[in-house]
Amino acid sequence: MEDKSLHLIVVLITVLCLFQLSCQTNKSKTNQADYVTETSGKVDFGKTDVSAYTPEIRANMEKLYEEKFGMFVHWGPYAQLEGVWDGKEVAAEWIMNRAKIPVKEYEQQAAGKFKPVKFNAKDWVDIAENAGMKFIVLTAKHHDGFAMYKSKHPYNLVDFAGFGRDILKELSDECAGRKMKLGFYYSQSQDWHEEGGAGNDWDFGSRIKAQDKFDAYFNGKVAMQVDELTRNYGDIFMVWFDTPIQMDDAKCQLMMDLVKENQPGALVNSRLGQGFGHFDVSIDNGKTPSVSRATWLPDLKVPWQTHESVTQLGWGYTSYGGENDRSTEYSDFIYSLCRIVGNGGVYLLNVAPRPDGTIPQSQVNSITAIGDWLKVNGEAIYGADPSPLKFPPYAITSKPGKIYLHIKDWEANKVELTGILSKVNKAYCLADLSKQSLAVKQDGAELSVTVPENLKHPQVTVVVLEIADQEAKIIDETIQQEANGRLDLPVAKCEFAIRRISYDYDEKVTHRWGENQKQGLIWTVNITKPGLFKVISEDNGDEKLVYELISTTDSLRLQANKEIGILRKKEQEGAISITNPGVQQIMVSPKVTSNQSSRFKFKGLELVPVK
Repeated sequence: MEDKSLHLIVVLITVLCLFQLSCQTNKSKTNQADYVTETSGKVDFGKTDVSAYTPEIRANMEKLYEEKFGMFVHWGPYAQLEGVWDGKEVAAEWIMNRAKIPVKEYEQQAAGKFKPVKFNAKDWVDIAENAGMKFIVLTAKHHDGFAMYKSKHPYNLVDFAGFGRDILKELSDECAGRKMKLGFYYSQSQDWHEEGGAGNDWDFGSRIKAQDKFDAYFNGKVAMQVDELTRNYGDIFMVWFDTPIQMDDAKCQLMMDLVKENQPGALVNSRLGQGFGHFDVSIDNGKTPSVSRATWLPDLKVPWQTHESVTQLGWGYTSYGGENDRSTEYSDFIYSLCRIVGNGGVYLLNVAPRPDGTIPQSQVNSITAIGDWLKVNGEAIYGADPSPLKFPPYAITSKPGKIYLHIKDWEANKVELTGILSKVNKAYCLADLSKQSLAVKQDGAELSVTVPENLKHPQVTVVVLEIADQEAKIIDETIQQEANGRLDLPVAKCEFAIRRISYDYDEKVTHRWGENQKQGLIWTVNITKPGLFKVISEDNGDEKLVYELISTTDSLRLQANKEIGILRKKEQEGAISITNPGVQQIMVSPKVTSNQSSRFKFKGLELVPVK
């Protein structure tokens, strides 16, 4: 006990010194990033030095890449309210913020009554295992500031609510005995319970806090609790930070150092802030149109991660979104896993327990359906590499000598694919234990496989292609300029500069693009006929959004359609010059950000030569 106290004193002194230095050199740089939509700092991922990928970190990163699939758990006093305040359906884990519930009332009506007497760690781990999940990430403290364990800070489940049990200890012990890896979510900046924490402007006057108040909060609560979490609960697989408001380099580095000291192998996500972290995290429900290996090191595959929930209308439990039967969507959840892994990612799928600690059967059914599918198709997910094609037409994964085609929607009994040049020696359905050979037609880059009706999986069918090469040979996917000089730049063929954006596979448009200026969309093109080009855009309208098209030699300001509604094409004013021939990148990024980004849809651009 004395050693721990001495250690904590040393840590806090170090924090104070770092913060004083930071304030002296960076007094005016307060992060004003929106806590829902925007990103933090000039760099969103990649500031952490390669030297931070120690042997311990590398070992866990390899496990993360290998295992692909984990369970997110959003659970706290907000569950007690079941999404309802003053008789109205408000929100799940954000209910305190959205209903502007005063701290004292939230203490009385939510935190003070929160006693999850039916929590059973074994049940949770059973559920995760049956779903094929390999790790669990639990909210140890969400934005309401309530610690879900026995913390020295008094606002915690054990002491404040009088529950008397440390559920993190119970879960940690159960995971250790079952070889289930455990991680903790921790909201390091937003804390609606504390005057110095960011976010609460209904009790404390402003969402962004004075630097001295935020520093006091960070020193007195965050540093202490992250130290507790990484010291007292066995081996920790990852620490999942969130919403880095007011996080500067010194604070981020302090968190990286603290986690490393106590848990040398624990992975830290990019939502710590300012570009720090071991792996990148997308926007919530973040999808990408392309395979991304941007986070890989030369000798280490570093996946990106995205997250989704089997609940509706929130990540935490509500009476109107936490019990819903989603059996008609099982195929969608399975296919999300396939698509994410196929594009180089890891899937964190959320459940929301009831106030009593039980996970609703409807939620269990949703994730168990994925586990049942993985029992026969797991080869195509666990340890799989992304699609060899950067822009796959559907979910594709790969391993040396094999390509896995994940088919959810069928046209007759045919699976067709353009782009693979390696010879296919055999094709079969992964769920077919006999590995019955399927009829294959291959003509250059064109491939067709016929799958009999009786071999189709009722949800997602995996067709295995055994190829002649260990690494598939593919076509050149660079966008080619047409013979008449036109250049088509669809969003479906772009790469994202940052992950705080998403993509709609059905409509082939962006989702939540235009929120901040770092959301670049990048196309790799081959220019054979340089010149001056008019620009035609296609979107559904945002009267204020202005974005910039940038070539290697010129730029042009563009404006979204003022007519808000269905997707329309619009000829932009002015023209852009592309003077250099050859392979190069063209990008668009927002300049005047969107006021309706969740509804704004951008489909792409056409560049037409000016005659």
